[in-house]
Amino acid sequence: MNKSCDIVRDLIPLYLDNVCSQESRRFVEEHVEHCESCKKELSENRIEFDSMTFKSDKEEVETMKKIAHKWKKDKSISFMKGIFFTSLLATVACPILYNIIGSKVLEDGMLVEPFALIPLAYLFLLITIISGIILAIKSRIRSNQ
Repeated sequence: MNKSCDIVRDLIPLYLDNVCSQESRRFVEEHVEHCESCKKELSENRIEFDSMTFKSDKEEVETMKKIAHKWKKDKSISFMKGIFFTSLLATVACPILYNIIGSKVLEDGMLVEPFALIPLAYLFLLITIISGIILAIKSRIRSNQ
């Protein structure tokens, strides 16, 4: 066994996994054409690699499908929780801001007040109620599964 055989044996796992450079791939292929022991080694490793890859890929795909499905469910629930808490905060903040800003009468007799905050508070309250109902339904469905 010579030095190039040692190098090829070190490169075989990388070659089979397609992570070595093109130059290394060519080196392995050229060497295997002329060296029977390395050719045999490559063949044995390929059989072992193919059997391991098939089993692990199948398990990996199933695991990834389960994770993706759970993530999609969790993502929609998290989104609804975000809507619920943000609109709840805005519902509380609007009347508080209305009172903090207050109203004033200008010199020309015009009344100035942040009236738009009142309907906004009702709008955010409606969004809070709807998102709360949706969250309750989703959690009920989730607990039944």
